[in-house]
Amino acid sequence: MKSGIKSFFSMLEAFGVPIISTLCLVILFYLPRGDSYLNFLRQAPFYVGIYFWQSQRPDAFNFISAFIVGGFADVLGGVMLGINILSFLVLYLVSVYLSKRFNIKRFSYSWLLFSAALLSTMLFKGLIISLYFRQVLPLNLLGIEFLMTLAVYPLFARVFIWIERNFIHLEERYEKI
Repeated sequence: MKSGIKSFFSMLEAFGVPIISTLCLVILFYLPRGDSYLNFLRQAPFYVGIYFWQSQRPDAFNFISAFIVGGFADVLGGVMLGINILSFLVLYLVSVYLSKRFNIKRFSYSWLLFSAALLSTMLFKGLIISLYFRQVLPLNLLGIEFLMTLAVYPLFARVFIWIERNFIHLEERYEKI
């Protein structure tokens, strides 16, 4: 009985760390700032977190985790419910496809593939928002958000690597090696 409860809590910890770490970075970046350009970075921890955790630890981050993170993004952003959920699920699916097709263990490849995944996600999100409001979304806003998110990827990836090494332990089957 105790081993079952212990394994349940260790599984809950392994699945909770990616979600909680992403949300902590998001809350840090939702602090009010005077510079309007820094407001484009509010969604950056979500994008980087979903891509990083899916590509590096797919055993600890899955489709449901991306859905939960998207729900938090919709609530925190005050946008219509479902826009961020849908775009984060698209980012998750693109990341799964890219991680199966390419070796993303090297950081330079990971950053390059993140830019491709982010670009497709941003274009999808811009298209959905344009269709909903029946007017074309200015591409300069999407471009600024894309470039700023791409620029902070190394910083957030370093934070997530530190969190992974300190809080997510290897499974028992890998610890025997």
